[in-house]
Amino acid sequence: MSNYVIWLDSEKAHIFNLTTKGIVKTHLEKKSIDHHTHDKHHNHGDPGTEHFFHHLADLFKDAEEILLLGPGLAKNHFKTYLEKHHQDALGKKIIGTENSDHPTDNQILATARKFFQRYDLFNHPMA
Repeated sequence: MSNYVIWLDSEKAHIFNLTTKGIVKTHLEKKSIDHHTHDKHHNHGDPGTEHFFHHLADLFKDAEEILLLGPGLAKNHFKTYLEKHHQDALGKKIIGTENSDHPTDNQILATARKFFQRYDLFNHPMA
């Protein structure tokens, strides 16, 4: 099991997997996902949003706790998506959401320290 910090906006996500062996960063861009959907019912007006959220959620299926960061509403929309589509698996594992404009990796990890204090994960280099 891992803890995750996810910084996202409407176009991209930076995923930090916090493990006892270190921190692994992954990057996902919405435009890199092939999306051919025209269903606008659950995706806040953008045909690719739900597809983007689905691929993003696949990257941290093993999450124990999740912290969501971001500058706008994307983090809240993603939280709603997780609660609706992955309620037991991921939705209940969200421990917080924080506004965060466009921070550096170190600023993201500093914010994460507030939420993951019980883990000694920050003494390990980023892989």
